[in-house]
Amino acid sequence: MSKSSLLLVCAIAAANLSSSSTSCDAFASRPSCSSRTSPAFHLPSRRREFKQCTSPESSRTALALFGMNGKNDQSKIESNDKNRQVDTTADDENENFLTKFVPTLKIAFPSFLLGTIATLSVLFLPLLSDYYDAFSGAASTSNFYGATSSTNGGKNNINQPVILFETILNDLNDAYVDDVDIQKLFETGVKAMTSSLDPYTEFESRQEAKDLEEVVSGRYGGVGLVIRGNNKLAMQDDDEDLVLEMAQPSVAKDDENDRTVTPPVAVKNRPQEAEVPSEKAERKRRLQKSMEDGIRVVSAFEGYAYDAGLRVGDKLIAVDDFQIRPTTGVDEVRNHLRGEPGTPVSITFLREGVGGETNEPQTISMQRAVVHIPDVKYYGYIGDPKDGIGYIDLSGFANDAGREVRYAIRVLQHGADMIARSNDREVGQSEEPSRISVDSIDTTKLKGLILDLRGNPGGLLTSAVDVATLFVPNGSDIVSAKGRGFPETLYRSRTEPILNPNTRLAVLVNEQTASAAEIVTGAVQDLDVGVVVGKGRTFGKGLVQNVQDLPYQTALKYTVAKYYTPSGRCIQSTIYEEGGRGVNVLDASSEEENESSKPYKAKKVADKDRMVFLTAHGREVKDGGGIEVDYKVDPQNASPIEVILLNSGAYTDFAAEWSKHNVLTDDFRVDDATYREFQRFVEKRQKEGDLKLEALYDAQLSELKKKLVASKFDSASRELEKLRSDIVADVKKEFNTYKNEIIEDLEQSILARYRPVISLTCCFPTMCSSLFFLRISPCCSVLSDIFLKVC
Repeated sequence: MSKSSLLLVCAIAAANLSSSSTSCDAFASRPSCSSRTSPAFHLPSRRREFKQCTSPESSRTALALFGMNGKNDQSKIESNDKNRQVDTTADDENENFLTKFVPTLKIAFPSFLLGTIATLSVLFLPLLSDYYDAFSGAASTSNFYGATSSTNGGKNNINQPVILFETILNDLNDAYVDDVDIQKLFETGVKAMTSSLDPYTEFESRQEAKDLEEVVSGRYGGVGLVIRGNNKLAMQDDDEDLVLEMAQPSVAKDDENDRTVTPPVAVKNRPQEAEVPSEKAERKRRLQKSMEDGIRVVSAFEGYAYDAGLRVGDKLIAVDDFQIRPTTGVDEVRNHLRGEPGTPVSITFLREGVGGETNEPQTISMQRAVVHIPDVKYYGYIGDPKDGIGYIDLSGFANDAGREVRYAIRVLQHGADMIARSNDREVGQSEEPSRISVDSIDTTKLKGLILDLRGNPGGLLTSAVDVATLFVPNGSDIVSAKGRGFPETLYRSRTEPILNPNTRLAVLVNEQTASAAEIVTGAVQDLDVGVVVGKGRTFGKGLVQNVQDLPYQTALKYTVAKYYTPSGRCIQSTIYEEGGRGVNVLDASSEEENESSKPYKAKKVADKDRMVFLTAHGREVKDGGGIEVDYKVDPQNASPIEVILLNSGAYTDFAAEWSKHNVLTDDFRVDDATYREFQRFVEKRQKEGDLKLEALYDAQLSELKKKLVASKFDSASRELEKLRSDIVADVKKEFNTYKNEIIEDLEQSILARYRPVISLTCCFPTMCSSLFFLRISPCCSVLSDIFLKVC
């Protein structure tokens, strides 16, 4: 028996024994006429015995013997008798109160005291025992790793790690050579712990928890701007490269007897190959150029910052009293622009082409508001609206995703019916109705609907259920979830779908379609209410996370369950296990090393281990590898020149330059002259080093150049430079190959300086002229040190 268990048994036995002896004493102390009790404790009982032996008649007889039997004396005697009766009643009341409650208190108080001691022993004895074992050097816990505990056999005992973690923090806080930030140390330790389980379990600091809440709710308090600029951390890292890379690490001897070890030099982790000086200078020049560019407006939302006067391309100078400097990070500006809804804010900015020759700053004032970030980015029609093929681009699953998709479907159904009625009137088949009600809409006029979930990372499970109920029959199972500590839960549709069963449904997916988006896709596929279209499989995330609020406005996001589609399959494509190498992923020199250096163990589900399930119509589907598409189609990707021009900011920079010398007209179009002007603008930026037409391949070329320089292959290095020049020449040829697409994108960038970004985009009755952002979203990559923030 362990020490804590033995102490617990002794405490409970002592409590029972004390309760029994106390009860016996209380019973013996009850007053009675046949026994005399101690006068120190039972004075009221002696008074009662005296009262029982005397009476008014005997009192009067005794008084008469002393000559006190007259009328006056008799009245006095009666008065005294009455007073004595009143006193006797009061004494009886006091006696009843004490007799009733004193024995009870004598029983309850010791029992309560001993019970409290026993309870505290149960709660704290294991912890105290672990503290004793940890610091006394007991044999049972002499080795923390793999040791057995004296309290719980060493299995799932959280006391030992807590004690050890607390001790480490205290030691570092008290005796480390320099001042340390305990909060950062704690966050680093906890994040390392959670990251060893899977990539989705995370400790959220105060700011991270706030950002997570904004993502989940789809709302935040701000001004409705998307800004771009430098990340301050990236600038600090660049400075560290310039300072610390000159230090050389010392080498310690392998001889165990030699205790003289050269102290290590504090250097930043870097690749084995030395960085080419020209590349370092180029990187520094780009950073300097980006700093000069400052914080720029990428888009302004209608109803918010756009109505206040801000436009795309504006350079922010100050927010209230906060001055924006070249070294100011985009996160700092975002934090100043955001705030409690209803609070005032003033924004000072510069705009090219406005303010005269000196380009004077302008200042606008506005109220912060609750900004809604929609999940439905666009809805409209594909091709000829008369064909009745609707399109909805759903980018996430926040709280209002179901409501937004429902609204988009209703508008598309209404529009398709109006177009059909208009066509019938043109051929004389129907008369124009005086008024069309919502109930009279013919939903069958919407012949087809495309739900675009490409690049959708997921969101709330409940929002996914809300969206799925819009398409599946009433009473259909949508998804179920269960886990070790998560009760099995089944989500089922309880309403009729708003999409007509005769409307054909197609769901577009790609390898970035994940989580809640896969729940909707799986429900559509398993219930055979539509087809899944894409290149191959979806991401394969079949895990459910719970967000638990923690003290100090922090949160813990951790995996609690797996979800299963209506056919009963789990589409989780990766099996995660705790414990990996724990190497910093940023330090990995190759993709293989990067994969193996993750702090958790991960392996893909083998094809031979995948089980077969059946859909509602008997089609075979498999688990363990995401959602496989029903109809394979190669995606229409953007050309390299389009990606390079977008990521370099060439479109927006030219739009700002164009607005200085031109006026927007109602029939604005980018003609051949404007297109040639744009080409000259791009070539000029390339010669000045502000734009790299080989940017998509620059990382690979730079890595190869480092290896060639380190190997002193001069001839190969010259050939590499020739290859770079050939790539630039080939990219320039794409100005002619993809002229129409580039003109389309350039028009959108110029118009963006004059029109707002509305919260829910609907181009009705025709589709938006530019599908560039739909094409480019799967293949975009960050090609510079530019960061976007929503404010």
